[in-house]
Amino acid sequence: MDETKRQEIANFRYGLIAPLVNRKLEPGQQAELLREAASHTYDIPYSSETKVSIRTLERYLQAYRKGGWEALKPSPRADKLQSREIAEDVLQKAMDLKREQPGRSVRQIIAILELAQFVEPGTIKESTLSKQLRRRGLTRKALLQSEANTFRRFEAEYRNACWQGDVQHTLYLPHPDQPGKKKMAYLVVFIDDYSRYVVHGQFYFEERVPRLEDCLKKAILKHGIPEMIYVDNGAIYSSRHFERICGRLGTQLKHTKPGRPQGRGKQEKFFRFVDQSFVPEAYDLIEQGKIQTLTDLNRFFSAWLEVAYHQKVHNSFKQRPADRYKKDEHPIRTIPPHELADVFLLEETRKVDKTGCISLLGQIYEVDAAYAGQTVQVRFDPYDLTEIQVWKDGKRQENARPLRVRSLSSDKRQEEPASPQSPPKTGLNYVELAYEEYQRQTRQEQSGTLQELMQQLEVKQG
Repeated sequence: MDETKRQEIANFRYGLIAPLVNRKLEPGQQAELLREAASHTYDIPYSSETKVSIRTLERYLQAYRKGGWEALKPSPRADKLQSREIAEDVLQKAMDLKREQPGRSVRQIIAILELAQFVEPGTIKESTLSKQLRRRGLTRKALLQSEANTFRRFEAEYRNACWQGDVQHTLYLPHPDQPGKKKMAYLVVFIDDYSRYVVHGQFYFEERVPRLEDCLKKAILKHGIPEMIYVDNGAIYSSRHFERICGRLGTQLKHTKPGRPQGRGKQEKFFRFVDQSFVPEAYDLIEQGKIQTLTDLNRFFSAWLEVAYHQKVHNSFKQRPADRYKKDEHPIRTIPPHELADVFLLEETRKVDKTGCISLLGQIYEVDAAYAGQTVQVRFDPYDLTEIQVWKDGKRQENARPLRVRSLSSDKRQEEPASPQSPPKTGLNYVELAYEEYQRQTRQEQSGTLQELMQQLEVKQG
């Protein structure tokens, strides 16, 4: 079994036990959650089984607590379980068709597969496909009942119990490489569900997985690890690498169902506030030449976020988000920065050529010549190629040695002097004033801390 399949299976297994490992449980609650997980049917990767026993769940739980996410991978030599009557890719397509429209009959699904030339006419029996779908719980009644049970309101009970992540197409900046043109700036944010506190928000020029991961990494460095991350079904949230990151962090990853965005109103409300309060003022500053780059935009946004949002009393709980988050006494789970960096490394499989080299992102690297002709796993930061980790059979080897190092950083930011613009008639801008207020508060906090230290020193000397 190749490494990609092993990782997919590990992600599935972690999803089963995530509610058991990412929070403190009351006596008897673990047994209850195990029974609940074992009562459902699942589409198990590379297996014809649809149920997972309590004993198997206990084995996964024990393995995770002993060795983390890596311990949930099956043995590299494990044989995949598959239906011998229907090819796996055909069966998967049939399952997708049934989930897409639960009312589709088995006969209709077979007709679709035949007309789309996935199979030759007459090669799939109705009884065979019907049996496979039933074993996986993919009946019309089960699918409709499952959807009916998922629509309910969600509210976190304490800080870091759940972070909601989302991306907004916010505004246009002057293009950094093409004078006279504009480029979309995307706002990536993670919001603490309990307090509505934005644990981190930042603008990027791309709506891609590495940007999402960068935002999450910065949020964790500042505020610890969340128990759950709640996101939609967009492509950047559905990557296997993002699933693997959550597994290694001990964080449950939960997606909204298409057409049923329950719980997403908090993100939408925040983005509406951004559109109403920040965006118009930011465009004024762009016209004045005071915001020309992503660095400028993020500097003003951070100040606006602290002054105009975090210090504003929220209507739902009549508290400031900053106060509600900081005053909650639920413990924060942290991770050392160097360990967090390893968690976020991208992982890919490479075949070592006969000269002991591999190719990665257009560059050639040397590895141990003993692996010539074999496959290895490489872990790396795509925006900092100074260290390329090499792994073989789950064990770390000597780092790859670059023949030529080139940073992949795709952010080409040019700081150009802004052309003078006439100010608004009032000369006042909300975002600019928020930035000045933020600087004043920061200076005041620093001054207060210095005075306190001086007083403590005088007491000791006296």
